[in-house]
Amino acid sequence: RFVGTITLNRPEHLNTFNTPLAQEVYEALTALDADPNVRVVRIKGAGKAFCAGIDVNELEGKTAMEYRSWIEHMERPLVTISKMKKPVIAQLHGVAAANGAGLQAAADPAIAAENARMGLTAINVGLNCVGPVIPVSKSVGRKKALEMLFFGEMIKAPAAMAMGLINRVVPKEALETEALAWAQSLAARSPVAI
Repeated sequence: RFVGTITLNRPEHLNTFNTPLAQEVYEALTALDADPNVRVVRIKGAGKAFCAGIDVNELEGKTAMEYRSWIEHMERPLVTISKMKKPVIAQLHGVAAANGAGLQAAADPAIAAENARMGLTAINVGLNCVGPVIPVSKSVGRKKALEMLFFGEMIKAPAAMAMGLINRVVPKEALETEALAWAQSLAARSPVAI
C-alpha cells in the first residue's frame, strides 16, 4: 500500500511549468501509474507555492504552430491524470494559478492549506486558461468556470472548497501530515474498486 509522491521542484520560479518540468511530470505520472507497488499518487510543490502556472519566459518568439504545440506540452500532465488508473491527490499550499490550478483541478481529491489560493489567472496577462478550465469546469460547473476564466481572480481555500474545487482545508502546518495520512488511507482501499 504505497503512496507515490511527485514534487514540483522549481521553487525559485514558484514551480511554474517549463518544457523540462512538463515532460518530467508527465513521465513521473506515467511511471507511477505503471508501478504495481503504487496505489495512490500525491502531487505537491516545493517552496512557497504549489504551482504558479506556466513560465511565460518560454513564450517569446514562437510561431502560432509552435505556440500551440508548446501549450499542448504544458497541459499534457493534466490530460494524463484524467487517463490514469490510480487516484491522484493534489496537496495544495500557497498559490495554484493558471496551469497550476488546472493541475490541481485535474487531480482527483484535493487537500489544501487554509491560506492557499487558486485561480485561472492567464487573462490578467492577455492569455487564456483554455486547457485548465476543462478540469475546473468538471468540478464547479460551466458558469462558475467561465467566471474564473474571464475574470482571473484568485479564490481562497475555504471558498474553493465551498465551490467543489477542493475537498479538505487544513491548517498549513498540518498539511503535509494530513495529506500523507489521507493518501495512505486511500491506498489501503481495494485498488480494483478504486
